[in-house]
Amino acid sequence: MSNFIFFRKGTQISTVRKGDTDAASHLKQQGYEQEFEEIEAADASSALARYQDIKKEEELNLYAFATGPIFTVLIVVVAAAVGYLVMR
Repeated sequence: MSNFIFFRKGTQISTVRKGDTDAASHLKQQGYEQEFEEIEAADASSALARYQDIKKEEELNLYAFATGPIFTVLIVVVAAAVGYLVMR
């Protein structure tokens, strides 16, 4: 298994073996930016699939963290309103 690095240009993502400096420099010349992630996989397509899974999971985590506090605030507001109406 090899380590793969990723390069992004807009929505396009390219995969390169970590030791392939020629391909990496060629992509950089074309305007691609290197991503932080490095993934160990059997081939480039497996590495790309794993990379996309990681990015999808990160996106879901951000959504969960954003909606969790909102949901909690709504519960507190509803509980306060119910408490106020009951205590009247």
